[in-house]
Amino acid sequence: MNISFITHKFWMGFNGFVLLFLAVNIGTIGVELDAGLPFIIALAYLVYMFIYLSKSAMWKLATLLAIACAGFIFFLAGIIFSLTPDNMQALAWTHIILSALLGGGALAHLKSKN
Repeated sequence: MNISFITHKFWMGFNGFVLLFLAVNIGTIGVELDAGLPFIIALAYLVYMFIYLSKSAMWKLATLLAIACAGFIFFLAGIIFSLTPDNMQALAWTHIILSALLGGGALAHLKSKN
């Protein structure tokens, strides 16, 4: 699929938007668990979103791919090994889908830079 007509600035905005949704999802997980750690992670997502949107750099794309893969694997493993409570299943699946979108967006951003 040829995506060269879509500029890298579009992909930066797309990935920033997905990072925002991921931060909201993690914050919601924090509310459901009544725990503080998810809020710190959500804040880290938001801080990284601003760093990522500041300027385009290859290390930022590599970090974005790592974030996407880590979130995808963590929540998928939680579902596969039945570590995710029943009331968190929908949020876990949402995170998996958003992480896949983030990974795809990061790869598209990488491809649009060439």
